[in-house]
Amino acid sequence: MSSFASHPADRTFYATMSVVAVVVIVTGFANTYGPKVLTGSAPVSTVIHLHAALFALWLVLFVTQTLLVLRSQVQAHMRLGPAGLGLAGLMLVSGVAAAIESGRAGHKGIPGVEFPNREGFLLLNVASVCVFAALVAAGWWWRRRPQAHKRLMLAATVAGLMPPGISRLPGVAGHDGAIAGLAVAFLLIGPAYDLATRRRIHPAYAALLLSVVIVPPVVLQLSGTEAWRAVAALLMR
Repeated sequence: MSSFASHPADRTFYATMSVVAVVVIVTGFANTYGPKVLTGSAPVSTVIHLHAALFALWLVLFVTQTLLVLRSQVQAHMRLGPAGLGLAGLMLVSGVAAAIESGRAGHKGIPGVEFPNREGFLLLNVASVCVFAALVAAGWWWRRRPQAHKRLMLAATVAGLMPPGISRLPGVAGHDGAIAGLAVAFLLIGPAYDLATRRRIHPAYAALLLSVVIVPPVVLQLSGTEAWRAVAALLMR
């Protein structure tokens, strides 16, 4: 990664973004997952509960890590780093398992993000958690370069975890235009902040932009192929 000077507002920006991301994600899932748990209106499998618990732990850790840096407790932040990497690995496994479980249950998506068949929704969920894990892994790899590290960790949460939360937000769920618009807006906040503070975008965001440009069309193209349907059938049997 090329050199990129820090900015006095960086710590506040990343801490604020972590809190905003968590609020959006929790609000979205509280709108769908919450009622199922509280009222028992729909059965929820152990796999889904486990994934939700790991998901929640990541959000707590993500905010904790940014607040530690905000308070200049960088050594504590670094000591928690391996826990974050391990948690991301568990989330990858549980995310794929949860996607398979949803496919077996016949889920094709949620209003505004629906596929003609369950195989397409399965692929979208697997792709999302893989993007998240890949960006976290890249962030870990560049952990000795703070400017790259913090952008990759933000990108992992914004690209991999926020879209599912956004698509479940009250007043947004069911409206594909609103879902897409909010998702893109959050994806662009980091690069926009770089432009506002440095007049250029850090190269780390190339991974984020590639995931946005490449993943959706690849998912749409692959989801309807016989090859993916065969793979999906093996996964969901």
